[in-house]
Amino acid sequence: MIFDQDSWKRLKKNKVALGSAAVILILILIAVLAPVLSPYPFDAQYLDQILASFSRRHLLGTDNLGRDMLSRLIYGARISMAVAVFTAVVALVIGIFYGSLAGWMGGWVDSLMMRSIDILDSIPALVLLILVKVFFDSIGVIGNPELRSLVGMLLALSFVSWVSMARLVRAQVLQVKQMAYVESSRALGASAARSLAKHVLPNIAGPVMVLLTYMIPSNILFESFLSFLGLGLQPPYASWGVLANDGWRTMRTYPHLMISPGVAIFLAMLSFNLLGDGLRDAIDPKMK
Repeated sequence: MIFDQDSWKRLKKNKVALGSAAVILILILIAVLAPVLSPYPFDAQYLDQILASFSRRHLLGTDNLGRDMLSRLIYGARISMAVAVFTAVVALVIGIFYGSLAGWMGGWVDSLMMRSIDILDSIPALVLLILVKVFFDSIGVIGNPELRSLVGMLLALSFVSWVSMARLVRAQVLQVKQMAYVESSRALGASAARSLAKHVLPNIAGPVMVLLTYMIPSNILFESFLSFLGLGLQPPYASWGVLANDGWRTMRTYPHLMISPGVAIFLAMLSFNLLGDGLRDAIDPKMK
């Protein structure tokens, strides 16, 4: 089981983890309700308010095209959170399938599959991320450049993220499949697929969930980094990374353009990491 009664008690006592979960929930609600919460359209230009500072009309100021920064930040939460969560879920599915297959089969199958992961892991993550993104953009499968940049980002982050998940799942499967209850199910005639689905995967769900909470902020950072380099999402999409990329050029003269997305990225990454720490401590009491 992911959580037993003691795990829930330990999690409830962790005020930092509960507070982080509340912040994440608020960010998700902001992303979902962006059209309702946004005071202005994210692409509306107010030419009489170009590069305006904080004011009652524009709480976080405006950018170099007169667009309201608060509105763009709210819509940026929708893109950044969606990209991070979607790629983490894709990496979760691929990693569970690949890692459980390698760990359960063992022998030469395990060796071959893990050596393939070693090859991918030998390439720095950021370099591999950039290579995959540039390759997908260059082949031009999707004609729309804005949609192509979004799909390329999703594929690149998914391609990079699943490796660590597969390693963890494989290690956990190797450990759990030696347990008596798994061997008993096999002795009673359960198929390999049934034993894996009913007895192995449910008992490794805790560590997998913890790693998932760490992968989401990593994907937020990677998306922001690619957008900061100009390789990320293209207009009209507005993610936090795109806003940070737009703001760093004028950071000395108009710091509000950089402060708002920087704080949003920091808050989201900190909340997911603290929640991951809380889940880890709750699931494994020896980590207290």
